[in-house]
Amino acid sequence: MKKVEFIGHSKHFTSIRKASDGGVLLIPLELSRIVRELVERKGWLGLAAAAFGRNRTVDLQPLVEHNLLRRRIRIGWLYGNPLAAAIYRAVASARARISAALITCYFDDHPEARALVFNGFLMPDALTLAVSQALGRERLVIELGFFPGTLQYDSQGINYDSTLPRDPAFYRMVETRIGAELPTALVRRASKQKQAEAISLPPSYIFVPFQVPSDMQVLVHSPWIKNMVQFYQVIARLADRRPETTFVIKEHPSFPLSIRDQVEAHERILFANHNETRSLIEGADAVVVMNSTVGLESLFLQKKVITLGNAPYDVDGLVLQAEDDDALLSAFDRLDDWEPDAALRETFLRYVYNVFLLKGDMNNADPAMVAAVRSRAQGTDQHGLLLKEFAERPTV
Repeated sequence: MKKVEFIGHSKHFTSIRKASDGGVLLIPLELSRIVRELVERKGWLGLAAAAFGRNRTVDLQPLVEHNLLRRRIRIGWLYGNPLAAAIYRAVASARARISAALITCYFDDHPEARALVFNGFLMPDALTLAVSQALGRERLVIELGFFPGTLQYDSQGINYDSTLPRDPAFYRMVETRIGAELPTALVRRASKQKQAEAISLPPSYIFVPFQVPSDMQVLVHSPWIKNMVQFYQVIARLADRRPETTFVIKEHPSFPLSIRDQVEAHERILFANHNETRSLIEGADAVVVMNSTVGLESLFLQKKVITLGNAPYDVDGLVLQAEDDDALLSAFDRLDDWEPDAALRETFLRYVYNVFLLKGDMNNADPAMVAAVRSRAQGTDQHGLLLKEFAERPTV
C-alpha cells in the first residue's frame, strides 16, 4: 500500500487524489459519513464528546465566526438576525468539532502526512489547516493562480501569506536563471451585477477595482480598509483633495451586491461594472488596489500601481504602498514623477509565471501535477531551492 503523503478535507482535490495513486487521502465531507467513521473509531460517547465538548487540539470558534461573518456580508437580512446567527453558530460549531475530531484521527493514523488545503480560510479546508498547525504538521495550500490555467501552491499559504519573496534583491539574484515566458492572457470575470451596459470612459482616469468584501483578502489582509463602502469613502476623500482627477470603479464581478445605494454619489467617481477589466486597466493612468489580482495584472500591462492592503506583489520598486489617507495622497502625488523598475517588474512576472505558479487544471490532475505538489511541499523544486540559496547568502 502506498504511503499517504497528504491528507485533505475538501471537495477540490478529487482529481488530485485519483492521480496520486493513494498518496492523497481525503476525509469524507458528508456529515453522515463523518459521524459513522467517528462512531466506528470512538463510539457513541466519543461522538457526543466531540460534538458537545471542547476540542482540546485547536480553538475552532474563530473559524465558525469567519464563516458567520461571510454570511452576514452576503445575506445580512438573515444572518444579521441574532437568533439566526445563534442557531448557525451552534450548528456550525458542533459540526466543526465533529469534523476536527475525525481529521485528528486521520493525522494520528498517518504521522508523516502533510495537510493538503484549498485556500485555508473557509471550512471545511480551514479545519484541516487549523488541526494540522496545532499538531505541528507541514501543509501545502492550493488556490487558483494569478493567470488563466495556473494554480498557487505553497507550503506557507496563498497570496500575501505565501513564500513568494518581496525583497527585490531576490529577483536580482534569479534574473538570468529563470524562464523568459510571460502570460498571454488575463483572467476574464463574468459579472453578476445587474447593470447591463458598459459606460463610456473619460480620456484620463484612475482605475479602482473593488474586491469581494467577504474574501480573505479583505477580511485578513486589509489592515485599514474593511469593506467596499469604506474603500469608496477613501477614494471619495482622495477625489476631493485632487479635484482634477476622475476615478473609475469596477465592483467585483463575482459579488452580486452593489454599494451604490449605500454611498453618496460623487461627480468624479464613475462605476463601470460591465466594462472589461483589461480595457479598464489599459486605459487608466494608474491603478489603485487593495491587494487584488488586478494589481498584478496591472503590472503585467505596465501600469503604475498603488496598493492599500497587504499584497503578494508589494515589492519595493514595483508598486507604491499606502497605509492611510495621507500616505495615499503622498503616493498619488508621486505618480507623475515615479516609474516602476522595468527590469525588476519583468523578472518578478517571469518568476511568478515560470517558477512560483503551477501550470495546469486542478480538476484534470495528472501524476506530473502530483509530483510538482510533492516537490513544492518538500522544498525540492526550483522555488524551494532558490529560497534556500537566497536565505543562505552571506550578508554584506
